[in-house]
Amino acid sequence: MSARSTLRRVLCTALALGAALTVAAAPAGAAPDDDLPVTVHVDQISPSVLRPGQELTVRATLTNTGTDVIEEPTAILRLSRFLISTRDDVEAWSSEASCTSKRPCPQVAESAVPGPLAVGQSASVELRVPAKNIQLTNLPDTWGPRGLSVEVMDGRSRVGLERTFLLWYTDDADDTPTPVSVLVPVVGPGADPLTTRSTSLDDLVAPGGRLDELASVLAASPGIGVAVDPALLASAASGSDQAHTWGASFDADLAHHDVLTLPWSDPDIGAAGQADQAGLVRLAVDGSAASGVDGAGILWAPSTETLDQTAIGVTAQVDQPAVVVAPGSVQVDELKDGRTTSARTAVRTPAGTVHALVPDARLSGLLADPASVDPQATPATTAQRALAELAVVSRETGSDRPHLLMTAGREWLPDATSVTALLAALGSAPWVDLADPSTLLDPDVPTAKGTLPASTDDSAELAPESVGALAEARSRAIAFATVTDEPGQLLDGVDAEVVAPLAVAWRSQPVPRADLVVRVLADVNARTSGLSIGRLSDVNVISSTGDVRMTVANDLTVPVAVQLTVEPSKPCLEAEDVPTVTVEARSTKVVPVTLHARANCEVVVVSRLTSADGTPVSEPVAFTARVTPTIEGVGTKVVGVLLAIGIVLGIIRTIRRGQSGRRGSRVDIDKPPAPVPGDGGDS
Repeated sequence: MSARSTLRRVLCTALALGAALTVAAAPAGAAPDDDLPVTVHVDQISPSVLRPGQELTVRATLTNTGTDVIEEPTAILRLSRFLISTRDDVEAWSSEASCTSKRPCPQVAESAVPGPLAVGQSASVELRVPAKNIQLTNLPDTWGPRGLSVEVMDGRSRVGLERTFLLWYTDDADDTPTPVSVLVPVVGPGADPLTTRSTSLDDLVAPGGRLDELASVLAASPGIGVAVDPALLASAASGSDQAHTWGASFDADLAHHDVLTLPWSDPDIGAAGQADQAGLVRLAVDGSAASGVDGAGILWAPSTETLDQTAIGVTAQVDQPAVVVAPGSVQVDELKDGRTTSARTAVRTPAGTVHALVPDARLSGLLADPASVDPQATPATTAQRALAELAVVSRETGSDRPHLLMTAGREWLPDATSVTALLAALGSAPWVDLADPSTLLDPDVPTAKGTLPASTDDSAELAPESVGALAEARSRAIAFATVTDEPGQLLDGVDAEVVAPLAVAWRSQPVPRADLVVRVLADVNARTSGLSIGRLSDVNVISSTGDVRMTVANDLTVPVAVQLTVEPSKPCLEAEDVPTVTVEARSTKVVPVTLHARANCEVVVVSRLTSADGTPVSEPVAFTARVTPTIEGVGTKVVGVLLAIGIVLGIIRTIRRGQSGRRGSRVDIDKPPAPVPGDGGDS
C-alpha cells in the first residue's frame, strides 16, 4: 500500500473519530427494534449515490402500530461516518440494536411530526441534509457505504427505528466496476403432454398470476437475464387465447434480454442422475435446441439442500456449459483473505469437472424476497443495501473483481416496484457493471472452487425405478419404429412425454406426477403394438415338405417391413427363412412358410414378427404340428414292391405256359424229316 493511500486512510479515520466525539449517546434503555411501536418505512433516499457537494434527502412514512398514542413524534436522521469495509459490517449495521460509542451516528437532520400520532395513524416526514453537513472527505480511498438511520423519538424515548445506507462516491474513486448478473428462470407448471387443455397455465398468465407479474417485471427491466423453458412458450402458443396472448408478448420481449435456454420441460437433474438416465436430460436439451429459441443452453438444479455430485454431474454428461444452483448449496472454498468469491465455481464429480453458478445469497435475497434480509424493507432500502454490499465487494477485491450472480427461484412472484428500483440502482452505480449472465459461461471468468457430497437422498425426486421405466419405454418405441420408413409418425411426441414427469415443477405434486408416469408409459407402450400374426390351429404334416399359410396384420397408420420368424421347438421339423414381409397400412398379408419334416414327432412351432435387427415387434403365436413324413414313404415303398412283384409274376407265368401252337417248335435243318406213317413208300 502506498504512503499516500495510508495517509488518506488515517485521515479518514481521524475525521470519523472526531465526529464520534460530538455524538450524543443513544437513549438509555432503548427497546429492541421489534418491540418499538412505530414502524418506519424509508420511501426515498435521494440521491442513491451521494457525491461531494450534493444535498441528501430522506423521505419516510411513520406508522403507529402500537397500542398508545405517540404524543410528540419526531424523526431524526443519523449518519455514521465510519466507512463500512466488510460485508459482515454491512450486516452488523443492519441488525445492531442501537448506535454505540464504537459505532457513532450523530444526528444530521430532524423533522417533527405536527400533532400526536394516533394508533394506526401514519405520517410522512422529509429529512434534508445540506452538503456542508455531510462532512465526508473527498479522497479517492474514502468512497463507500456509511450507516444511515431514521429514528423516531417521543420526547426522550425511542419509539421507532430503521437502518439503511448512504453510498458516498468521491471524485477520484476507483471506477473499476464489479460485474453482477441477474438471472431468473421462466418456467411453467408441470408439463402434461397427454392433456389437451389444462387450466394450470391459464391461472399463471392471468392478471396477478406468477407469469403475468414476472413478464411485467422483465418488460420494465431489460437488465435481467432470462433462463426460459421453450416448452412453456410452446404450451402458451397452443393454449387458450389468454395463454397465447401472454406467450406472444413475452416472446417478443425476449429480444431485449440476455436469454439462456433450459432443457425442454425443465427436468430434474437430480432424479435423472440418481437413476443413471442422463440420456433423458439430453433429450430435453436437444428438444430446446431444436425449438427455435435463441440462447445458450444451461441447466438449473432444483432448490434443495440435498444437491450432490450425482445431480450436477449430469451437466457434464449432457455437454452443457454450466448449471445454476441454489444459494448456499455448494460449499465454496473461501479465499485466504476472506474476499467474496466469483459465482462461477468448479466442482469435481465422477462425470468430470462441472461449472456451477453459485448465486450470492444476500444479493439474491434482496432480489427475490427483501423482507428475508430486512423485515421493514422498502424498494429504497433494498436498493441501498444491495449497493452497500457491492461497494464493499468492489473495495475489498481491488482490480481482481469477482463476477457475482443474483437469482430468484422458479416460483418467484416478484414485487415489481422493488425489483425495478433495485435494477435501476444497479444500472446507475459506478462500481457495478450489470453484465449479461451468459458471460458467466466464458472460461476466462474468475472461477472459485467448491465441493459437494458424492450422493444424497432426496424424497422429492421421481423414483429411479420410474425414471428407468420411462427410458426403457422410449427405447422399445424407437426399436419398434425401425419397421417403417416413416418412424416420425410413430415416435411423434414420445420424447416430450417421457421427459414431462421429470419436470422440477412436479416435485411438489407427487400424486399427480405418479399418475402422469402411468399414463405416459401406457401411451408409449401402445405405440409398440399394432402388428400381429393370425392365430393358427394345429396342423398335420404328412409330407417331407409342405407349406403353412400365415396372416400378418398391420393396424398401424404407416406401411411396415418386418421379418417373420418361424421356429419349431424340435429338430424333427425345420422352417425355411421367410423373405422380408411388406404390409401396407391398416391391411393384412398372407405369407406362405415352407416346412421340412425330418422325422415323426409332435412339435410346438412359435412364430413372431421382428424388426430387421431381430427386435420382437409382435406377440408370439404358437401352434402344434404333428409331423408324420413316414406315411408318405411307406406308401411309396409299398407301391414299388407291388410293381416289382407284378413283373416277376409275369415272367414266371410266361415261362410256365410254354410254347403255343402257333409258334411251333424249333426245326433242326441238318436232319432229314422222319417218314410219315401211311405214306405210300416202299413196304
